Amino acid sequence: MSLPRLEHSSLTDRVRQELLNQIEDGRQPPGSRLPAEIDLARSLGVSRTSLREALLQLQQEGTIIRRHGHGTFVRSAGVLHNNLDRNLSTTELIRGHGVIPGTLETRISSSKAGSHEAELLRVLEGSTTIVLERVRTADGRPVVFTMDVIPAALFDTVDVDPQELTQPDVSVFGFFEERLGRSVVHGCAHLRVKLASSELAARLAVDAGTPTLMIEQLNFDVADVPVLLSSETYVADAFDFVIHRRGPGPAEDRTRSLPPLSALPGSRNRPRRRGRSEVRAVNR
Repeated sequence: MSLPRLEHSSLTDRVRQELLNQIEDGRQPPGSRLPAEIDLARSLGVSRTSLREALLQLQQEGTIIRRHGHGTFVRSAGVLHNNLDRNLSTTELIRGHGVIPGTLETRISSSKAGSHEAELLRVLEGSTTIVLERVRTADGRPVVFTMDVIPAALFDTVDVDPQELTQPDVSVFGFFEERLGRSVVHGCAHLRVKLASSELAARLAVDAGTPTLMIEQLNFDVADVPVLLSSETYVADAFDFVIHRRGPGPAEDRTRSLPPLSALPGSRNRPRRRGRSEVRAVNR
């Protein structure tokens, strides 16, 4: 199919509209990758210059996403809404929105606890930990990079092989309850914006320097013992995060009961970093 000859600006508008039509009628469904520019321009009977200008308009409107080295994708019809006062696993979060959770990449290794991990997990510095790294997908699209640090002693106590964590689409919270016998009942999360490094960008199929949201969370069992230190890095345009904030009225003002950062379990007077604005959400 080729478009009729028109003035350049009008032709760009026509190309844009034709692409919108293809998206709306399902020929280019949400989440799909558009054909290469040369092929798409040939199918529309226009120059690559006109096509690029139309694609630029669609990108600025938020209809498509261009990922360097990966191609141009139709933005998913909706984003995943995450209420941060609910402590859901990534698997539960993705599945709860009617899309299929998946795992694109899994790495598991043993490591030695550094001072940061030892302080938070209340283990000796240098003790063995199990580190699980995964790229999680929603309907095939990479949306979250997760890293979970778990004291190796939790596996040794119940004679469970950490390699079980590499099974497809395993929920870490579910694994804790079903295999380790340690239900996670609450967590303390620290949020910050993180610019994607080249390594992280390659894993999440975004451009290096793209802003992402990183949530570092210390998870506790029913005895208030820290059992899991997790780091989740979210593709920003795939999620809509919500925090329920109470107050400032005095009635049931639960924020008064939150301890200072230095008094959080596992913190041991951890110093606050200068020049960093921090949002704190306690999940229960």
